[in-house]
Amino acid sequence: MIMPIIALLAASAGQLATDTPAETVPPPLVAQGHDAEAGRLHIGNTGIMCARLPCPSRAVFVPDANGRADRNDLLYADTDGTRAAPPMIGDEADLAAIRSAWDERQCLAIDGRLIPGEADRPVLRVDRIVGPCGAATE
Repeated sequence: MIMPIIALLAASAGQLATDTPAETVPPPLVAQGHDAEAGRLHIGNTGIMCARLPCPSRAVFVPDANGRADRNDLLYADTDGTRAAPPMIGDEADLAAIRSAWDERQCLAIDGRLIPGEADRPVLRVDRIVGPCGAATE
C-alpha cells in the first residue's frame, strides 16, 4: 500500500516540476521613436523577491497602478546583481543620483523614455527625477 502512494507522490512531483514556468529574463532594451513622449518610469529596486537566480531585483520598468514591477514587463533588468544601471543621458546630477540609488538598491521614479542610441543600443533619456518610488509626488 505504501509503494503505490510513494509512486503517486513521485509522479505528482515530476508533473509539478514540468508545469512550473521557467524564470523569465526580460528582453533587451527597445527604443521608442524620437517623437515618443516621456512617461513615468521607475528605476532601481523592483521589490521582486526570488529564492534563486535569475532574479530581476533591479530594473527599469513602467510601474503598475500600485507602483509595482511586473517581472514579465521589465524594460531593462539586473538578474544576478552584477549588471550596471542602463546607459542614460540627462542632467549629470540626476544621473549620479540614479546610479547611486541603483547601487544602493533603492528605487527612483523618473520621467523619461528610451531613445535610439549608437549601434541600435537604446539609451534611457532622463528628463527629471520625480522622487523615491511610492512617494506622494507620483
